Amino acid sequence: MRKNNIKNKKMLKIAVFCANEFSIPPSKKMKDIYAPLWITHYVVEELVKKGHKVTLFASSDSKTKAELVSDNLISLSENKELSKFYKQITELDRSQIYRKLSKRKDVIHNYEYILISKLYQMALAKKFDIIYINLIRLRPLPFAALCPTPTVFTFNDPLTSLTKFFFSEYKKRYPHLHFVGISKSQIKSAPDLFSAVVYNGIEIKNFPFNPKPKNYLFTAGRIVQEKGIYEAIQITKKSKEKLIIAGRHINDLYWYNEVKPYLSGRIQYKGLLPLNKLSKLYQNAKAFIFPLKWEEPFGLIMAEAMSCGTPVIAFNRGSVPEVVKDKKTGFLVPPFTNNKKINYKGFIEAIKKISQIDRRECRRHIEEKFTIEKMVDNYEKVFYDILENREL
Repeated sequence: MRKNNIKNKKMLKIAVFCANEFSIPPSKKMKDIYAPLWITHYVVEELVKKGHKVTLFASSDSKTKAELVSDNLISLSENKELSKFYKQITELDRSQIYRKLSKRKDVIHNYEYILISKLYQMALAKKFDIIYINLIRLRPLPFAALCPTPTVFTFNDPLTSLTKFFFSEYKKRYPHLHFVGISKSQIKSAPDLFSAVVYNGIEIKNFPFNPKPKNYLFTAGRIVQEKGIYEAIQITKKSKEKLIIAGRHINDLYWYNEVKPYLSGRIQYKGLLPLNKLSKLYQNAKAFIFPLKWEEPFGLIMAEAMSCGTPVIAFNRGSVPEVVKDKKTGFLVPPFTNNKKINYKGFIEAIKKISQIDRRECRRHIEEKFTIEKMVDNYEKVFYDILENREL
């Protein structure tokens, strides 16, 4: 067992939760992109390596070296009793899709409440020093408020005014609740609500370095408006490059009106891919393009691309300048022109300069800042700091 790198500290009893819609880690049957589940998996396994006593609250089909508590619940995606109420998001047909998404969400939430209740029942019995939840929306907060054991929440979404209101109200009433951001950009409008910023990390062995790419651009992620897939297509058409797209889509208007009609010739859509195939596409791309349309809280796909040596060209929004080093591991492009139009020209000019980027520098950058080990070291420090300040 690897020695703990924080000297003279006792090993902690840590409870961990993320979701029980899918197993942890997600199985090959999952037809969605669910980064918090993977992050939770890596956090748990690394904390166990460090010698902590970790209890993972997850579905019974999960696999972990920690103690697993499922309360006899298999993952929702595998629960046959609920199959008439729940389908994976990619299996929903186009008819009344938004109503179906709403009903689906209710099933997911209520299924989670059963396991969250078990977690806090055990916490009230003083089974844990600290609780860690990779937060999917705000639903665990009322449970955590009623239990004196400190809970640390990683917040994964953009910080809206509504979220700030609820975080603030909970925080001032229940100071044992602690929020962690995943980038400085994400929390800049309310830094006092957050105990720390911890960047996400990747398992870099899953994304091997390739010094000699092929001649295509690549983009990946959920096929949704904020990820800029339509803009990536337009950039490709204007620059006469080849583009490969990977990721899951749902049968909504964005897919049918803004993406699907353009998928032919130089623009290829590969669907939601297993990790080994996704990694190959990263490795062989001459650039990963990310013309995002929102304030991206982190963007693991940028780190995955650079781990393979692939430079990132992205609109300079959200966390992008914290993840990508401009002119060193890619290019940061102003998202709008002086006339407030989308800056396609600036993006295309960056593509033409991509050979200036040293792919080895991309890999070094990830090794230094965005590994699983680095991430978990930082979470471990957050846990100790919270517990020590509590004892003062």
